Amino acid sequence: MAGWSQEEIGRGNRQRVLGEILGSGTISRTQIADNLALNAASVSRITRELIEARLVQEVGVSQPEGRRGPRTKKLTMDRSGGYVIGIGINAYQQVVTLADLSNNRIASWDAGGAGLTDGTSFIRACCKQAKALIEEHVPEKDRLFGVGLTIAGNLDKARGIVISAPTLGWAEETNVCGIVREELGVPVALETPSAAICQSEVAFGAARNIENVAVIYCAMGFGIGLQVNGQPYSGIGRVGGVLTEARTTEGVGSNSAVSLSDLCGGKALLRQLLTPKIFEALSDQERAQKIRDVVSAANDADGEYRSVVEDFGARAANCFSLSLTVLQPELVLLAGPLAQSPYYLEAFRKQIDNLKADLQQPIKIKSSAMTHMGAARLLSLHENIANAELDLNLLKGGS
Repeated sequence: MAGWSQEEIGRGNRQRVLGEILGSGTISRTQIADNLALNAASVSRITRELIEARLVQEVGVSQPEGRRGPRTKKLTMDRSGGYVIGIGINAYQQVVTLADLSNNRIASWDAGGAGLTDGTSFIRACCKQAKALIEEHVPEKDRLFGVGLTIAGNLDKARGIVISAPTLGWAEETNVCGIVREELGVPVALETPSAAICQSEVAFGAARNIENVAVIYCAMGFGIGLQVNGQPYSGIGRVGGVLTEARTTEGVGSNSAVSLSDLCGGKALLRQLLTPKIFEALSDQERAQKIRDVVSAANDADGEYRSVVEDFGARAANCFSLSLTVLQPELVLLAGPLAQSPYYLEAFRKQIDNLKADLQQPIKIKSSAMTHMGAARLLSLHENIANAELDLNLLKGGS
């Protein structure tokens, strides 16, 4: 922190403390100090300010059975202290959710695919529904801290723009963050589902305290979210996107490149199971639901579907094997509808096990149950609360 002012150091420490409380759910001041290598006095001062700003509250925790003494005081987020909006959009589901500071879902609206293919109109429709949720459930409008947007598409996150979203039918650029700021008047954070799930699992879930993590979102196509050396990786200009149209010759048997989606994505899986006529007659939303149906049938011991799901898990691992060998992540989390099958997960894991000789250490491979909707809410909490430059004096004045 050389060269930082005392004000900047103080703000950074406050963000770190708030992040610890958000990520832990319930935690003591002593544990915060230990985790962040801060002295007890600094933690007490910061948490007192956060309590006065109604972001954090004390809760009493009973002593272990058989031990006497007063209840231990710990810290948790103040549920009544504020709200965030999460908007999650992919071909499977499009949901607007209102949550409190503890990520408790208060109310939501499911678009059901209606109007999805016109990006600008659809985002405005989501904002209209968000306004209705805010009006009904948020008594103090100045305690709405922001919006988290997860959209399955090719994103220019620095400009807040969806460049294109093939699985949504969005062929033109859509200024999604500009529209949301205009309609709702709050800060907006934008990510792909895979990147948002990676960030959320690192901050709040299965990947906490792990420096190198890859999340692969397995659906009709693929998306990937990365944390490298403890930092999220977004590429040049913070441009990220789905890998649906990434080209490969791996596993094709010729030099003719095909997309990952055509080789081992959910669309390819459906083509193997359905006649061309039936496949072409389905919309992308219907194909998305069909993939869920296939996974459900495989999990219910349907032999044919189980075999196909296992085959596609192995295919996906084969396609990503070179990347994982280069990245050497400690943990790979598979998310999305295909990854909800243990047969897909196990086939993926077995294929990656073949790389042992090329790895510095074994890669742990797990399934993530986090959805793009849940990640949208956590993205908002992370970016608009924990990492935001909040005006505590203003928040105290509103108490």
